[in-house]
Amino acid sequence: MITEITSETTTWLGYLQRGSVLLQVGLFVAAITSESRVKRKLRSPLIASLIHLLVPAALFLIATTLTLVGVTAGYLQYLALLWLIWRCVEPTKQLILSRFPKVPVEEIDKSFFRPILLVISILTFFQMLGSRESLSLISLGDVFGVTLTIGKLCTALVIVYLVITLASRPAAFAAWLGGGFFGIKPQGRKALEVILRYSVIGIGVMGVAYYIGINGTALVAVAGGLSVGIGFGIKEIISNFISSLWLLFEGSVRPGEILMINGDPCTVRKLGLRATQLRRGRDGAELLIPNQNFFTQEAESYTAEETSRRDVVVVGAAYHHEPSQVIAVLEEVARQHEKVLQYPPPAAFTVDFADSSINYKLLFWVRNPLEAFGVGSDLRQAIWTAFEKNGIGIPFPQRQVYPMEWPPSKDQTLRMGAAANQLQVEDANPEDLPSSTGETT
Repeated sequence: MITEITSETTTWLGYLQRGSVLLQVGLFVAAITSESRVKRKLRSPLIASLIHLLVPAALFLIATTLTLVGVTAGYLQYLALLWLIWRCVEPTKQLILSRFPKVPVEEIDKSFFRPILLVISILTFFQMLGSRESLSLISLGDVFGVTLTIGKLCTALVIVYLVITLASRPAAFAAWLGGGFFGIKPQGRKALEVILRYSVIGIGVMGVAYYIGINGTALVAVAGGLSVGIGFGIKEIISNFISSLWLLFEGSVRPGEILMINGDPCTVRKLGLRATQLRRGRDGAELLIPNQNFFTQEAESYTAEETSRRDVVVVGAAYHHEPSQVIAVLEEVARQHEKVLQYPPPAAFTVDFADSSINYKLLFWVRNPLEAFGVGSDLRQAIWTAFEKNGIGIPFPQRQVYPMEWPPSKDQTLRMGAAANQLQVEDANPEDLPSSTGETT
C-alpha cells in the first residue's frame, strides 16, 4: 500500500513540476494578490455589487480563451472556475433569501453545497492528474475478511455523510404523517422523529457495510462488542439518550419552559439528545443539564400548567404604628403596580415581633416568572415612598460603643459609674426620687 501511494505521489509531483503547470499556478497566485488593487481602482457604483466576481470571472475568461486558441491553460481554467463558484455562493444566498425568506439557505449551504463542492473539486483534481482510477484501486488492508480500497472507503464515507444529513427530512415528514394519523401530540412527534432519524441512519450504515462486503456475521460480532462497550464505557451517554426520548414523549420539559435550577429561574432553550440547554435569567449564562438529571433530581417548573408566580417582600415597621394601617399601605402599593396580578389579589400579613420592629410580609403574583425579581425591587422602592408619605418608620438596631482600657484605672471606673448613675436618674420616675427639702443628718 505504501509503495503504491508513493508511486502515485511521485506522478503528481512530476505533473505539478511541469513548466506550463507552474506558469498557470503563478498566474492564479498573481490574480489573487492583485485583486485588492483592482478593487481600489474600480469604485464605480455600477460594478460595486459585482466587484467580488470581477477578477475570478476575468481570469476564467482568459483561461478559456487561451484553451480555445490551443494554449495549455486547463489547470488555470480549473482553478479560476472553482474561485468563481466560491465567490458566487454569497450573492446566490442573498438572492434566494430575498425571493424566498423561509428557505433554510444557511443549512443547505453548510450541509450540502460546500461538502459537495469539496468532493467534486477533489475528484476533478485527481482526474486532471490522471490517477483517480489507479488511486481508487489501492488496497488499505483487510477488514473482517474484506479487502478495503481507497475508492470503497471514500464512497462509503460520502454515502454515510449523505444519509446522516438527509435523514432528518424524511424522518420529520414520517413523524408528521404518523402523528396526524394516530393523533400523537407534538412532543411525541418530535420523539418519533428522532427515533425514525436514527433508524434511517442505522439502516444506511448497514447498507454501506454490505456495499463494502462485510457480511452479517461480522456485523453481529461488532454489535456484540459495542454492547459490552456500552455496558462499561458509554452507559451515561445511552442513559441521557433514552432520557431525552422519554422527555420528548412525556412533554414534561419543553422549549420555552421556565425551571428553577439551584435557586435561579432558567428558560429551556433546546432539548438535545445528551443534555438540555437552558438560559439562566440572572446573568444570561448558558447551562447544559444532562437529561438523566431530570429523573434523578428535583426541578421546579413555573410554566408546566400555570405561568404565574408568587413572590414576597418582607419589611419591618415600628411598634407604635397600628398593624392594620401598615397592612393597608402595603396592599395598596402592590395593587398600584401594573405587573402585579389583581387575581389572586396581593395580601400582607404580620409575621413576627422582632427586637426593634414588627415584621410584615407582602405576597403578590406576577404573570411572567422572570419578572418577579424586578417587580420585587419596584415594590420595595414604592413601599419606602409610601411609608415616608404616611409617617411610618422603619426602625433599625443601634449600638453605642464606649472606649475603655484594661485593666481599668480608678478615674475611668469613677467616670463610668457616674455616667451610669446619671442615666438611671434621668430614666427614673420623678415621684420615686428622694425629696431635696427634707432634713439631713
